[in-house]
Order: sequence, then structure tokens, then C-alpha cells
Amino acid sequence: MNMAFYHRNTSTMKEIAMTDRVAQLVSLVKGLSQDSVSKPTLVYFNIVGIAWPIRVLLHLEKIDYDYVPVTIMDWITPGPDGTQILKHAFRNHHVPLYVDQEVYLDQSMQIVTTLAERAGMLGVNQSERIAVQAVLAHCYDALFHFNGLLPVNIRLNIADDVAQARLESFMGGEPWGLATNGYRNQLSAFVNYLESNHSDSGFMVGDAMTAADLWAFNVLCNWFKAFDRQVFSTEFRQLDTYIQHIAEQPGIASYIREVQEPTIWFPLPDVAMRLTSPEDLKGLVSLPD
Repeated sequence: MNMAFYHRNTSTMKEIAMTDRVAQLVSLVKGLSQDSVSKPTLVYFNIVGIAWPIRVLLHLEKIDYDYVPVTIMDWITPGPDGTQILKHAFRNHHVPLYVDQEVYLDQSMQIVTTLAERAGMLGVNQSERIAVQAVLAHCYDALFHFNGLLPVNIRLNIADDVAQARLESFMGGEPWGLATNGYRNQLSAFVNYLESNHSDSGFMVGDAMTAADLWAFNVLCNWFKAFDRQVFSTEFRQLDTYIQHIAEQPGIASYIREVQEPTIWFPLPDVAMRLTSPEDLKGLVSLPD
């Protein structure tokens, strides 16, 4: 596999016509299989997003892999027939995609659970495995459910007053906040999951860090706390303590310091309400020296 064009400098990349770049990405994606890769390959947007737990798992296991970043412009570029040509190169029309010599995985939770099982991070018994899966399901809902964070954040082609009303409702404002209040409701459920672990370990499940903690940290820290630091830190101090505990784990701290890139998230004001700056991930947790 020729990955060279992903590592060119920015000025060189700008010289490549968008259609040429997308055509190369389409060709690469369609050519990915267990037989074609020489080492693990992960394809995802050029943001932290939902690939964070996947990349952390690969980091913790010291797995050398190719990372193929896709920009929003790559994703929406139309082909000759007007469809999103890159999007349709993926079997399920979604990212992330993970391929190694044993598996071809194109669902984010499937990727995480497969890698976590290999790493021994799905719990030590059936009871813990069930608990891990419950937390993973809630993590996905907290982002993508109708009262999750992503739907309210995206405001593309939505009128200003409607977008603002949705945001106020999500944050508990009147008149619909009492019914939705997605921000606090989602976080309250995380508190319940954390408190249901009676081992007093500081982890979501059992006595050791599992995939539940990787996903929960990403959702709680990189999404919810970044979305409204004041509400998160003042009203959900237990979760603030929790994400700090996870960040202090040696493998997590090294990933955040050495690997995790700043993210552009979504550009304002046309596409999203918040989460826009490369500075958004700084200062969410304090890393050990």
C-alpha cells in the first residue's frame, strides 16, 4: 500500500487537486482487505472524534499502524454522478474503518470491542463484560441519540433561532429543557454507571481500566466537558475526578501528551454550535509530570 501522499507537507497537499486526492482515497479504501495490508490500517476523519478509544487501544498495545485521515471536504466532495464518492467507497458509508491481517471492521464499537478483547480490556468475567458493554452502549447514545451531544451541536442548514432553541433545551433551558435536558441527563447516567461499580477502584467496571473507561473518558472529557466546562466541573465533580483519574493512567497520559493531535472539530458558525478550536482539548485534565 502506498501511503506516501498522506505524509506530504501541507503546502504540497494544497497543490493536489481535491478530485485527485479523493480519487486516491477512494482507491485506497476500496483496496483495503486482510490480504492487502502489511500492517494495521485505520481510516477516520482528521478529528479526535470517536476514533479516540481505538487509537488509544493501539497505543497501549504498542501496535504500529497506518492512520489515514479524511477531511470533511474529502467526505462531501461529489463524484461524477453527484454522490459523495468517498463516502460510498465504504461498505456501510461510515468511518471509522479498521483493517489488519485478521479482521475487517467498519463499526466503531465493533473495532473497540475486538481490540479490547485482544488486549484483555473487556473485563475479567461475564458479569464485567456485560457491564462494559452497557457503558459502551451509553457512550454511543450520549453522542448520537436524539438528546445526545452531536445532534444538537450540528447546525448545518438549520435556522439560527431553531439551533439556539435546541441548544437551550439541551442545556436545560425553558420551555423544553425539562423534557430533554440532554447534557445533564446523559452525564447523570454516567454517574450512575460509575457508582454501580462497588469496587471503589475509580474505574467504570471492576478493578482495572477497561474499554468502558476509554470510551467514557472520550465522551466525558473530549466531548461533554469541552462543550461546557463550567457546568461539567461545577455540577458533575465526581465525573471531573473520574476523567482526571483516567488521564493519570500511564498509557493514557502518554497518548494525550505525545500522540493526540489538536482537532479542528467543525467550523463555526455554519456547521456547528461549539467545539471549534485546536485549543478545545487543552486543560481539560491535568497530566502528571
